[in-house]
Amino acid sequence: MESFSKVLLLVNPLAGGGRGRYWAPLLEEALKRKGLSVHCQLLEPYEDLNRVIEECSADLILVAAGDGTFHKVINAWINGEKRPPLSLIPIGTGNVFAANMGIPMRPLEALEALLKGQIRRLDLGSVDGQLFHSTLGVGFDAYVVHKIEEGSPNHRFKRIFGALTYIFEALRHMRHYQWSQVHLKALLSDGSSQTWDRNSWLILINNMAAYAGGFRVTPDARPDDGLLDLCVLPAQKKTDYLLFAFLGLLGLHLRHPDVLYEQIRQVSITAERPLPSQLDGERGPQTPLTAQVIPSALPVLQPPNPHRTPRHPDPCFRITRITPSG
Repeated sequence: MESFSKVLLLVNPLAGGGRGRYWAPLLEEALKRKGLSVHCQLLEPYEDLNRVIEECSADLILVAAGDGTFHKVINAWINGEKRPPLSLIPIGTGNVFAANMGIPMRPLEALEALLKGQIRRLDLGSVDGQLFHSTLGVGFDAYVVHKIEEGSPNHRFKRIFGALTYIFEALRHMRHYQWSQVHLKALLSDGSSQTWDRNSWLILINNMAAYAGGFRVTPDARPDDGLLDLCVLPAQKKTDYLLFAFLGLLGLHLRHPDVLYEQIRQVSITAERPLPSQLDGERGPQTPLTAQVIPSALPVLQPPNPHRTPRHPDPCFRITRITPSG
């Protein structure tokens, strides 16, 4: 168990449909009962996170929020002179990072587990100067993220439906999205290079096994292995979106012969037209872009003996592509 004296508690009051404002005083009081000095900051939309982190000079940063706010905190934290360990108390909509790290989903239980945990150094992904802790998505999922931001689903809707908000929005926008021909050039785990050309509707470059909604799209991903996991989902028609989403839900997508899955150190992506990207659920740059791993860059406080995400199922069963004869 690690020892800390001063904690910076950063809370997004709008996280999880507005639950952050409710949890802030409860979490602050729980930390104080542990004998810790606490500075609690409710984050405004355009908060200067660099200033908040530097001025507090804490030896632990706890972020009570979702994946997007944690993403922003990390991108501010990396620029600081002092970089204390961080962790996430999940009160967001998706909570992908917490699910992968074995952090309980109830905030007070999460806090209790984290304070009994230990520091683990995780990799980060980097794309065009921005960092991501869990996932970089290029194509359809980024298109949906952008549409959600433009439409701004109200907080009550997100509070009631949670992660289902993204599924509703994906189904709503699916018919408007057109797949694209993409070119990928990657540096593989063994140091060799490989290129591919694909018709794709979604490219994922993940640091974690589980993706939004708990889909284990990149089941071999480990956040401390010095690698990123690349998964390219193909498309020849719009019904393929539903097919591969369903296969992903069942954990069967890697058995399809047209799915590309590789462990990489770096990848460059170009497309026949600029494609949107998302980093941990936040807007990212358009293609062309280059992503790479930064090994052991992030000291994270993790619960003791967290549940490990399993690798993909027995590969003996495989989906085959059936083509008409004649």
